[in-house]
Amino acid sequence: RQCQDLTEIVRNRLDYLQNPANCSTAKKLICDVWGAGMGSVVHHWVCCLIIYAYNTNRTMFIDLREWPYLQGVTSKDGVKHFEDLFQPISKCRLTDYDNKTAITWPISKSQLIYNHNISVIRILAIGKIYLDKLKLPQIFHFALPTKLFYRTIDFKYQPIACWIGLLAKHIIRPNDTLQQFSDQSRKKFKFQSPIVGLHIRRTDKRTAAKIFNVDQYMVKVKAFFNRLAKQSIQIEKRVFLITDEPWLINQLIKKYPDYHFIHPPIKQLTASTFTSRYSAIHLKYFIRDLFLLAECAYLVVTMSSNVGRLAYELHEVIYSQTKSKHYTSLDDDYFIQGLYRNLQAPKIMQANQDCRSNILNGISIVEGDLLDSCISSNHSNTMY
Repeated sequence: RQCQDLTEIVRNRLDYLQNPANCSTAKKLICDVWGAGMGSVVHHWVCCLIIYAYNTNRTMFIDLREWPYLQGVTSKDGVKHFEDLFQPISKCRLTDYDNKTAITWPISKSQLIYNHNISVIRILAIGKIYLDKLKLPQIFHFALPTKLFYRTIDFKYQPIACWIGLLAKHIIRPNDTLQQFSDQSRKKFKFQSPIVGLHIRRTDKRTAAKIFNVDQYMVKVKAFFNRLAKQSIQIEKRVFLITDEPWLINQLIKKYPDYHFIHPPIKQLTASTFTSRYSAIHLKYFIRDLFLLAECAYLVVTMSSNVGRLAYELHEVIYSQTKSKHYTSLDDDYFIQGLYRNLQAPKIMQANQDCRSNILNGISIVEGDLLDSCISSNHSNTMY
């Protein structure tokens, strides 16, 4: 019930922002596309929506003219319109006049103060800001509104992940056609919970992150089912497998015959690999697989991948109660947007038991206390 209330509050707020009474006089914000994989692109759009539109009472638009998935931008096989797969993010439409009169912000190292009097603002991509060594605007943060945070901390392990997930889900809401396709696929795959979601990201990611073998992933999958067994819960060991290297599927099936691996057809996974990533069919399969991954009871992923993080953020929205950790990451812990210190969201958690300090002048922790990590690095377990 609490999760439903939270979702309703955010949805109403977004409906108010994204569907103003007068489209011509509403303050607008234009978010450019980010030339990367869809997981990274969605996170960029969420960044625009949270940091700028939500916090400055503006209606956000996405300038899709250079969106790689759009037909003719990267390939002839792209989608014709955003609405071919998704619901419109606003009843208003971005006009040529809006594009022409938009003020780019920030455009210099000194232009950091926000000016609400500007009618249309165009936001630079985060990568562009760092490339040009521009400072971030003073309002640049992913903060979950205080009232929502205190309503969320009692039933969410990672309130900030739920917050990101709520806005991501709003942006990429499937239209009726895509939703019907996803529902049909769920029945065809015989997808049912409890099931572990396993995402193995490789291909072009080899140069940016550590690669793990299948045994290292399966150790974490086994651990989940072992915990259920200790609770006398006997179920079929189902694993929903998504990977950009489809040849791993047969390897897992042969090596772990005690597990029931559910996965999209090999041809569909092949269509979703890096080489054809900007086709309409790839995008269709990607969104379906992303939401199915998010529906899994537990996730085994690498958080260095935008897809792994996005699936977990959507998972926090789909599941009403997530007081414990519902994922295992083989590399980084969960983080927001990037590893830069000033992009880090607060990793606030709630103590679930008393813990007395055993050092002089140490601070004892009491059940219910809120803890926030001061450490920027994802590889530190130290809490302050």
